[in-house]
Amino acid sequence: MFFKFLNIKKNNYKNETLSLYQEIVNHSNDFIKNSLIDRKYNFNEVFEIFSIVVVFYLKKLKDIKSKENKEISQLIINCFVKDLDQHFREQGIGDMSIGKYVKKYVKKFYYRLKILDSILSQKKDITFETYLRKFRIYNIGDLNQIGRDLEDLYNVINIKE
Repeated sequence: MFFKFLNIKKNNYKNETLSLYQEIVNHSNDFIKNSLIDRKYNFNEVFEIFSIVVVFYLKKLKDIKSKENKEISQLIINCFVKDLDQHFREQGIGDMSIGKYVKKYVKKFYYRLKILDSILSQKKDITFETYLRKFRIYNIGDLNQIGRDLEDLYNVINIKE
């Protein structure tokens, strides 16, 4: 009988996570539409932008430092991995090799998470433009402007405690 109350808390985390994940998707789509105007972009470029926005949210959650936010952060990552899996399935990648693709992009994501977390934590002199150049994302337009747009986006994100 009391298990019902345990599930309510877990469902609240899931609902909050889904709303945060929807915000991440919306911010990413808006950023791509506004910053990558009039051009086709490939999956790797969209992945980079989306993963940067996910890292922004994870960093904001980490800064609040609560147990609930750790669980919400993990659930956001789970949603992200599930989205990667679904994307590759929609692209026609078979069940036998889909794990390899997801693993490759999850490794990329965690590497970027580590680098961006240190940039955002230590306020290093590295800018988002330098970050974009480091990962050779040259085709997405004016990197200087996009770097400033990313800084603005990071400052706009507000997570309630």
